[in-house]
Amino acid sequence: MQRYIEQLIEDLEQVAKTPPPPVYIEAPPHLEESPEIAELALVPFKPISEWTGITPEVFPDMTDLSDDECKRVNETIFKVFDSLGLTLIDAPPDMPSEWLYEVLTTNWDHPVQYLSLSGMDLELCTGDPMTCPYGEYCDCGDEPDFSDEEPPGTIDPDEYIDWPF
Repeated sequence: MQRYIEQLIEDLEQVAKTPPPPVYIEAPPHLEESPEIAELALVPFKPISEWTGITPEVFPDMTDLSDDECKRVNETIFKVFDSLGLTLIDAPPDMPSEWLYEVLTTNWDHPVQYLSLSGMDLELCTGDPMTCPYGEYCDCGDEPDFSDEEPPGTIDPDEYIDWPF
């Protein structure tokens, strides 16, 4: 398995070094001054596997890998993400590398945009603890505690307010 992981990492490194060419878009006249907005509006969503040319089937099951192998593959996947302008913004910081590997590889067909000018924030949390890929490591099911916060300010009816109209 070690040789297979080395080859997988080499393939991922190659993808990271040679990202796909930016998608050709023809910006409408009103967006010519803002190409990143035109890109956001016009670039199609495709699975990560389609942008990279690497199918999800190449990733071994998490149970077949050591912790170190999971860490190495994860680091290389993040290099691929960087080359595609993807930033995973909702991964819990205390998540074990094996679980993160499972989340990254089982979401390899997640649709994303390749936004070469601005990049894309990738969120995998569903907001529902029953379906969230981060499982017990995510705080999506926690209710926010507002008990320590001050209530919103009230307007004093005797205070003079200079309204603009």
